[in-house]
Amino acid sequence: MDCSGSTRSILSVKETVSCTDSNLKMISAAFYIPKNNPLKPLGDDAHFICELEQTIGVADGVDGWDKKGIDAGIYARNLMSNAADSVRDEMKKYGVVIPKRVLTKAFLNTKAEGSSTACIITLQGEFLHCANVGDSKFVLIRENKIVFRSPVQQSKFNCPYQLGKISNTPSVAEEFACKVQEGDVIIAGTDGLFDNVDEKELETLVFMGLLEDIKPEVLAKKIAMFAHAQAQDPCACTPFQRESIRAGFQRSGGKYDDITVVVALIMSTSMAAWSPVREATPS
Repeated sequence: MDCSGSTRSILSVKETVSCTDSNLKMISAAFYIPKNNPLKPLGDDAHFICELEQTIGVADGVDGWDKKGIDAGIYARNLMSNAADSVRDEMKKYGVVIPKRVLTKAFLNTKAEGSSTACIITLQGEFLHCANVGDSKFVLIRENKIVFRSPVQQSKFNCPYQLGKISNTPSVAEEFACKVQEGDVIIAGTDGLFDNVDEKELETLVFMGLLEDIKPEVLAKKIAMFAHAQAQDPCACTPFQRESIRAGFQRSGGKYDDITVVVALIMSTSMAAWSPVREATPS
């Protein structure tokens, strides 16, 4: 597996991005389930999909701001909207998307109060590039196995790094470059997904989805609904439960949270023509 982390220089990442001769394309779709809160019907999560620019992003507003009367979901939505604008601008100006640069521009243009995690992922040729802050993340699945996972950034248990005026800046973002191939599946999401779904469960959900030949938007919904059920199950054995116990807290069951799932299939351009990018939302 050809993956490299934040120890690589920006120059090295650019050199990898420059190798863009490839017939690969990322076909993406998303599904979002916000927490049931009449005061915040849109929840704290946000995401974007830029089809032409082959770039996706997810963010999770830190709900601790609720105590100050601030809706961090607004910050996350503004951040992702600005990131999408930056992605399009990057492609027009430079012909390539550098995720950390996108994140920096989005951060500087976001004026709302609050803070948020963020994960920006782009496909350039045969390489997947990512800049990540906090505990929103992605995994790369190949032949039904997770072969790469972006690490979580947190100062202590359940306290992720976060972008905000009085929090972290994009300078803390970890950068990764992974070589991908046709048939790979990328699952990106917020902690509402990864706190409630084991890696083996995620591998099985993806395997069954590919076996049934369902489209990315359907697979994203299936994964999100499974995570939602786990989150509400007081008896579920979840990653968050295990991490809580390791940190010295007694806890059982899932973690009720906003859940964002983005599914991206790596396909050849000839095979990808049938499936435009779609974004699914819960009814």
